[in-house]
Parts: sequence; structure tokens; C-alpha cells
Amino acid sequence: MNKPLWKYALAALLPLLILLALPLKPFLISFLGQEVTLAVRPVDPRDLFRGDYVALSFEIETVPVNLFEHDEGSTHEQAVRRRSEWFVTLEEGPDGLWKPSNASQQPGREPYLKGRVKYMGQVIGRGQTAELDYGTNMRRYYVRENTGRALEKAAQEGVLRARVAIWRGEAVIQSVQVVPAE
Repeated sequence: MNKPLWKYALAALLPLLILLALPLKPFLISFLGQEVTLAVRPVDPRDLFRGDYVALSFEIETVPVNLFEHDEGSTHEQAVRRRSEWFVTLEEGPDGLWKPSNASQQPGREPYLKGRVKYMGQVIGRGQTAELDYGTNMRRYYVRENTGRALEKAAQEGVLRARVAIWRGEAVIQSVQVVPAE
């Protein structure tokens, strides 16, 4: 009944290795990804268990339907309804903010984000659009204790910008800054 010691050591190390691997993907995205600046809108400032955060909504989540690739004989709207997962290529605008330039079924040139269509709708001045979800790393930005409300208030008076690292369709928020309104 004498079991080898290495089995016990492996059983003890396995949970530790799993915990150490969890932050690996966000680290790789931050280290290897291309940084872009995005316009954001704050939503909510507090999580009881994790502390202060700002829930963010990005302007790039609303993509005009005419940017989605479609097959001959179908429309942009039909293509969006047929597939839920899209690769949205970003392009830097003259104001330094990155905006969607194309949505395709295959990854395009960097930087691009992998997103899922939540719904389609009409936006005044922009026409038919699709609302995309780019994943959990793009929803919350954690801040120091008791600074979430101040950031939210400053955002109401100015404009929020986020520096985001993007690598292979995944994104991690690097920082959020308030830019004074013009």
C-alpha cells in the first residue's frame, strides 16, 4: 500500500498550477497586444466582493450593418442574422480613436476583435446597426478603492477614453482617462 510520493506531490501541485495559469492569457494580451484608444461610456461603480470598478460600454460595440461582409445574393442584414460570431477589424480615425472598419467571418489584419452579435437595431443618424459583445475583459475596469464614483462623475463632465491592448481578437483594458469636453 505504499504509493509513490510523486503522485501526492502532483495532486497537491495541480490546483496551484491551475490558479497560476488563470492570469496568463490577460498577461499575454497586455504584453503582446497592440494598444488602441477607444471611446467609452461608464455604467456602474461598485462590486461588493472585488471593490470599485467602472462598468464600460464602448462605442465600437455598435457596428453599422453595412460593414458586415455578405455573400452574393444576400444582404448585410441577412449575413448578420445567419452568424453570431464576427471578427471586427479596427482602424484609427483622425481623432486618434479606433473605430470598426470591417466585420468578417475570418480574422483580418491586426488589430481586430472577436465579438458576438447581441441584437440588431436602428440608431438615429447611423442607420441599421448590430450590437456586439466582445467578452468579459471589455466590460469592467477595476480602480483603486473609493475612486469609482469620482471617475464616473468626471466622465459626466468630460469624455472617457480607454487604452486597450488587443491580441488575436481578445482585449484587456490597460487604463481609463478622462478627457475634458471641448
